Amino acid sequence: MKYINGQEVLPEDLLKEIRKYAEGVYVYIPKSDWKKNKWGEKTNYHREMELRNRHIYDKYLEGVEIAAISECYHLSANSVRRIILSQKRKMEPVIIMMKELIKEWNLEGEPVQIYHSAWNINNTYVLKEYDDPNALQRNLMMMRTLYEAGIPVPKIIQLPDQQDYLERNNKLYVLTAKLKGRNIVKLQECDSRWFFEFGILLAKLHIAFQECEKKISFWNNSMLEEMNGWVNRDLHKFNPDYLKQDDIKASIDELAQIYDELPKQLIHRDVHLGNFLFDNGVFSGYIDFDLSQRNIRIFDLCYFLLGILLEEDNNRVEKQKWYEIIRQVIGGYDSIAALSTLEKKAVTCVMKNIEILFTAYFLGIGDEKLAKDSADIYTFVKLNEEKIQKAVLV
Repeated sequence: MKYINGQEVLPEDLLKEIRKYAEGVYVYIPKSDWKKNKWGEKTNYHREMELRNRHIYDKYLEGVEIAAISECYHLSANSVRRIILSQKRKMEPVIIMMKELIKEWNLEGEPVQIYHSAWNINNTYVLKEYDDPNALQRNLMMMRTLYEAGIPVPKIIQLPDQQDYLERNNKLYVLTAKLKGRNIVKLQECDSRWFFEFGILLAKLHIAFQECEKKISFWNNSMLEEMNGWVNRDLHKFNPDYLKQDDIKASIDELAQIYDELPKQLIHRDVHLGNFLFDNGVFSGYIDFDLSQRNIRIFDLCYFLLGILLEEDNNRVEKQKWYEIIRQVIGGYDSIAALSTLEKKAVTCVMKNIEILFTAYFLGIGDEKLAKDSADIYTFVKLNEEKIQKAVLV
């Protein structure tokens, strides 16, 4: 019988599991057909690796540098490159299909994936895939309304038969003009004025959204109902040790006390730097309205400010600068679309509930790392409520 040191051949996670049952002794492992299923194939470990690899590929598509991805995931540059190459190979059949699809618009070219459901066509157009016909129709109406109002959003490119979208294999495809600019912003290089202007951009988008509401009905979502419903249910189910049930209840109760009085309207719901384009530092357009819904207005502001704390290490700002960013973004927004005193006082409450919501969401899809990240941001906000409120109210 051959002796092998377990540390040399077993994954660290598996070794930790084995140590729960036997440690410091010889363990005989009989031969079997184990190769039929790799270790972890049907466990959370395997699912988490798949999610991690997908996240890595998404960041690569967004334009994040290999070195930054390596640092974020504590992997070597070569490991990151291998993961990206593997994901690219999985997408090869899809790229071939996209080349055929664009012929329906009388186009030829090599589609380049820029997101998991979007492709750059000849650096002139963007082809986007949808699953939900209702979501597609809302997006089409929204983009057309915003475009006609002079808001910089992608123009819809119709098919030769004047249809707005193409249907193939139970998927829906929309072609739009590609806006100038990129969604890569180096936060360390942005001064106070830049963030003030960003607040203005978000306020102008919200004002334009009010026009969209006059023309089409949108999903009227209640954040409070979500918190009291699936969020609370899932957090009781998973019961993470890094988020106390008492804190969850207190935060939801705090939201319940003010929720009815908070102004509500159509919001973007996914406000992060990746959905705003800048051309040589100048704002050039809004993109991606897939999650737009009617909800509390300050959700977008809070979501954006929290997202800055989750930027990669090479694009992260110091905590002290973050408070100044809050001051400027809120100030810019307030200068165009006045915020009520209640809204300003509710910022930390909404921030805490957003992070609780995302902790539940990521636990539900099996992404423990991102769930823990969201819980950590919740704790940070809870510990620094006074500083945040001071920045908001100045």
